[in-house]
Amino acid sequence: MYLEGLGFRAIGRVLKISYGIVYYWVRKWGKSLELPNRNESIEVVELDELHSYVGQKKLLLVMACC
Repeated sequence: MYLEGLGFRAIGRVLKISYGIVYYWVRKWGKSLELPNRNESIEVVELDELHSYVGQKKLLLVMACC
């Protein structure tokens, strides 16, 4: 369920257990995994675009009450 996108609290509600127990299970499972080792070199790397706003956001209020 965690790998499908459900959070700890949502899983706890579905299983009717504490979200702390779900958190413990996920951590224990994650520590027991071994990541695959890759010996061959990487030829192509793709990056997604990252849009960010740098500066100051100004809030414009128009008083049209009169």
